[in-house]
Amino acid sequence: MSSSLPATPLRITAQQGQAPLSLAQQSFNGLLAQIAEQREILAAWNQAIDAYHQRYAKDVAPLLDRYYAAHAGLVNALVEASARKGLGRTLLRDLHAVIARLAGDLAHNVRDAATRATMQALHAQYTEEPLDTEETPDSTDAPRLPSATEPESPEDIVRRVEEEMQARQARAQQERERHRAGRGRKPSAQEREQQEAAQEASLSVRAVYRKLASALHPDREPDEAERLRKTALMQRVNLAYAANSLLDLLQLQLEVEQIDAQHMAGVGDTHLQRYNQVLTDQLAELRQEVVTLENTMRLQLGLASKRKLQPGQLMAQLRSQIQALEHDIPLLQREVQAVADNDYLKQWLKAQAADMLDPD
Repeated sequence: MSSSLPATPLRITAQQGQAPLSLAQQSFNGLLAQIAEQREILAAWNQAIDAYHQRYAKDVAPLLDRYYAAHAGLVNALVEASARKGLGRTLLRDLHAVIARLAGDLAHNVRDAATRATMQALHAQYTEEPLDTEETPDSTDAPRLPSATEPESPEDIVRRVEEEMQARQARAQQERERHRAGRGRKPSAQEREQQEAAQEASLSVRAVYRKLASALHPDREPDEAERLRKTALMQRVNLAYAANSLLDLLQLQLEVEQIDAQHMAGVGDTHLQRYNQVLTDQLAELRQEVVTLENTMRLQLGLASKRKLQPGQLMAQLRSQIQALEHDIPLLQREVQAVADNDYLKQWLKAQAADMLDPD
């Protein structure tokens, strides 16, 4: 992403022959640039996630169905093998343990309800440990983390991000109220200063909103076409105000010619510092949205928590998953045929037991 300042009339520029920009003006310009950059990153994530889920539904989901079908076929072949003669007690015990493990894994992951029920029954039959069915794909008792078999849609992600942001804002408000109420203790000078700054920043956003609402109120417009235009603009104003997006409100003021470049250059430092406080909060929220999307996709892809993930890497991860499934499905299908032979089955069970003891 480019770190250059955005080409917008909101940016304050020093005029020839005038004093250089103040610290508040420089900070304002810097915040504009950082917000523009974060919005580009967020747009890139949303575009990449949308493309990922479209490709996932088209190519990965059918492969997963084939993979789980082949896995279920192997479990059924092992169940049939357990009824054959020629296996010693130890190998038979190992075979039952493998059946229970594979059936349990399938019961938690397979999407087909009939196959899932069959695997749950086999798990119960071949193990003494009860299967936790509350974590099956049909469970709605508790929120679940996204999985590769049931990816979140972009709408789900956006809705969850909004809910998380609202929850954070509510917790922050509760924390502020708790501190204010805190055992009768008076707020410190720093706390009072922070509270006053937050109130002033909120008033600044409200003041911009009121100017726009006063100019764009559609009920006061007699011309039908102009009333429709103002209605659409007012909807954008309300959305920006609900999101506490000062930047969008200022850009709307530019659009309706309430302010211009000269106006922004003439805003005093005291007032500009209030704008900067709001823009700083807006930037923090955008960064948190980006982090949330990245963490969601990292978790869905099963990547290490500290591994950095970029939007452009999603398709590469998807291709790797497709290649792995295309490699594993024929192997499982061949094993279904191979375990019909007792000699092969014995060697296969010994390999499975070794893998359990040393999974690396």
